[in-house]
Amino acid sequence: MKQLLILLFVSILSTAISAQGNSQAKTKAKDKSAPVTSTDQGKGKEKNNDDVKDRSEHEKKIWEGTFTKAVDGPKPSKNQPAKVRVTFQRDYPNATNVSWSKYRGDWTATFRNGLWMSTAVYHANGDRRDTRTPINKESIPKKIFDIITKKPDVQMDGVIKIEVPRVIKDIFRIKTVVDGKPQYVYYNDEGLTVQYNY
Repeated sequence: MKQLLILLFVSILSTAISAQGNSQAKTKAKDKSAPVTSTDQGKGKEKNNDDVKDRSEHEKKIWEGTFTKAVDGPKPSKNQPAKVRVTFQRDYPNATNVSWSKYRGDWTATFRNGLWMSTAVYHANGDRRDTRTPINKESIPKKIFDIITKKPDVQMDGVIKIEVPRVIKDIFRIKTVVDGKPQYVYYNDEGLTVQYNY
């Protein structure tokens, strides 16, 4: 009788442990699919809000001067062509925090690439048009800096470095303010003005 009670107790105990194990496995599976645990939700939202703010400021700088009304600017997108996604992954395998939009018929990926935030622009066939990165004034070529600072009453207000595939020299879009009005001029790294469409 004593053996029967022990056997019954062990059987009940093993069933309970097994059921608890299955419950924990299901909980772990749910946790893996959940992006943020309940204790991290506040931190995740703060980081997400900072990222949204950084991204918004970045896109404002990148596209400033290319459209007149906010409704004409880039639109968020979730359905990029496969060729575009594959080419982007090849071009920027270490990109993080990628968000996609569509602007003027092209697909744009805004992402972190190390310390910088950049925007790569792709045609629907997967060809990269260019990559744009806001940089500080100290990072522009000296020839460009000298040309701009020699002009009277001109204030440099923003610099975007534009890398174009199959073009050796980068292009720098310089935003200046003359008499309170913004102007956007494109220079190559030799300090020569060049034409560039948006």
